[in-house]
Amino acid sequence: MKKILTFLLIIILNFTIHSDEIKTISPDGNIEVSFRLSSNGEPEYRIRYYNDIFLNWSKLGLNFVESGKLTSGMQIVDVTAQTIDETFRIYSGKSKYSRNHCRETKVSLIEKSSPKRKLDIYFRAYDDGVAFRYGIPVQENLSSFMISTEESYYNFAGDYKCWAMKKDRFRHSYEGEYREYNLSNINNKPGDSTSYFPYITLPLTMKMNDGLYVSVSEANITNYPGMHLIKQDGYTLKSKLAPDTLKKNISVRGNTPSVSPWRLFIIGSRPGTLIESNLIMNLNDPNKIPDAESWIKPGKSTWSWWAEDRGFDPSFGYQILSTKTVKYYIDFAAANNFQYVTLDGGWYGWFDATKDDAVHDITKSLPELDLPEVTRYAESKGIGIILWVVWYELERQMKEAMDYYQSLGIKGIKVDFMDRDDQYMTDFYRRTAEECAARKMIVTYHGAYKPDGLSRTYPNILTYEGVLGNENARWITGFPHPKHNVTLAFTRMIAGPMDYTPGSFTNTTEENYVGQWRHPMTKGTRSQQLAMPIVYETGIQSLCESPKIYEQFPEFELYRRLPGTWDSTIVIAGEIGGYIIIARKFEDSWFIGGMTNSESRNVSFGLKFLGGSRYDAVIYSDASDGDTNPGKVISTNLNVGSGNKLALKMAKGGGFAIMMKRK
Repeated sequence: MKKILTFLLIIILNFTIHSDEIKTISPDGNIEVSFRLSSNGEPEYRIRYYNDIFLNWSKLGLNFVESGKLTSGMQIVDVTAQTIDETFRIYSGKSKYSRNHCRETKVSLIEKSSPKRKLDIYFRAYDDGVAFRYGIPVQENLSSFMISTEESYYNFAGDYKCWAMKKDRFRHSYEGEYREYNLSNINNKPGDSTSYFPYITLPLTMKMNDGLYVSVSEANITNYPGMHLIKQDGYTLKSKLAPDTLKKNISVRGNTPSVSPWRLFIIGSRPGTLIESNLIMNLNDPNKIPDAESWIKPGKSTWSWWAEDRGFDPSFGYQILSTKTVKYYIDFAAANNFQYVTLDGGWYGWFDATKDDAVHDITKSLPELDLPEVTRYAESKGIGIILWVVWYELERQMKEAMDYYQSLGIKGIKVDFMDRDDQYMTDFYRRTAEECAARKMIVTYHGAYKPDGLSRTYPNILTYEGVLGNENARWITGFPHPKHNVTLAFTRMIAGPMDYTPGSFTNTTEENYVGQWRHPMTKGTRSQQLAMPIVYETGIQSLCESPKIYEQFPEFELYRRLPGTWDSTIVIAGEIGGYIIIARKFEDSWFIGGMTNSESRNVSFGLKFLGGSRYDAVIYSDASDGDTNPGKVISTNLNVGSGNKLALKMAKGGGFAIMMKRK
């Protein structure tokens, strides 16, 4: 592991005039976040990128249940500034290391009149973004507190284009479509059934102009609920915290000292820079698992839930979670460079997702599944078993079940159906990660809120769902579709890893698609599905198709060779909702994935990032008749270097996948 280098410079500044503007400027000087108190003592902030002030003065503050709003009548008592520069290891992500380099300012405030409550506001400026958070320090008149609302405003400077997923309630799984709006019509776009929904989920991707793109999200949700945004007058948005499930006027319960999550803006000159950023992870606490390198292994998993018995001969006697079937999947995984086999819903008893009162013993498996035997068999083949569990059943048996899984040698759990992000639930995520880490187990979250960078602190968290992915082909006619697939890379994926469950080899045109529970199909070409595990970041690639189907096609070789994490990532080109081309490196290999929406597209791009080496490349691309024959893949072998340029055509809903190994 690289040695972590930290450089800390602390400068104490004293400001006595409340109207002074306090600026925090990024290390490269191109991004600036400013703070001031208005004439009424109201905290306000503003953001500039080069010469563009895209966020005008916006108010800040908190609303306490017992003592009311802390939003005005304040004065500055101290300002502290520091520069942070550290490099840390990433065990699963878009790069092997991340540099956390920023300038930070802490502004300490106090009310001028009784009860003289104190509030700290922290600002950070990075070369790729800005973040702020609240701090409630130890103080005489406030030891424990309850917050009803957070008074954070986002007063944007224009009617910017944005891509938002909107919800009508707080209890949801963060699955849906990111639709295109302008700030002016985000609450009333004609013909959009969700535009009237009040809650804008994070991340929110925005385009200010051709040279300015921003993603708004949050990081390091600790002892706090998740945040949505709601529309105000003009081009202004406001924070809206997930409330307590029983007392709707309370969102946060805490004790001093306390800090809020970071509210952040990833900023770049092109949409691809939003994807390349590690800002969300940088804003989290350091790794708490000292031996992470020795046992946390990202990788690929087989997954029987989606395709079920597709391709199996009736004589096999297929049962989705029987000992015989699971052993077949283990053998397939071991023979094809997979690291895991996931046993999904039903292994300990069938679950009705429409109810939330099921009671099972999650240490007892179905009669047809000998869990100790399949775990022993998997261990003998070098394969790890991941077990699916419903969150509230895990909560009820947390230590007992975890200890049992550890005794069997289970490598991880897949926790599902949380479907909310109130303070109790965000704490559950941390507790689960801690309990898993104590037993050297990985964890993935389904039915989950968006990632907040917690995998820096607990790198055994390998992925989240929080995305409308391939599983929805089983029950939603119309989703997912190619435009949605492309848009995800510039919206949801910016927040962090997402378990889309790609890999369908049952491909159809949009016109011929039929949503069906048994033996589902997916819209778009097989080459687009081949590209997805390259384009979509996740620490566990749960490939959805039946092994019996994969075994029939030579293009499955791409999946066999895919790694579980990346050393570096470059977004070559892209247009939100249009297309994307990403290059990712692992050791001596590069992988390039390209995807387009429902339009066919010719693309060309250079390979300067290859440096001075030559590479043997295999290109999987759409056939010339890919618009009507989406399951056909063309394979081409080339020897390439940095001076070469590739020109490819993507069919409607198409794509391409390239693997290149250094000679």
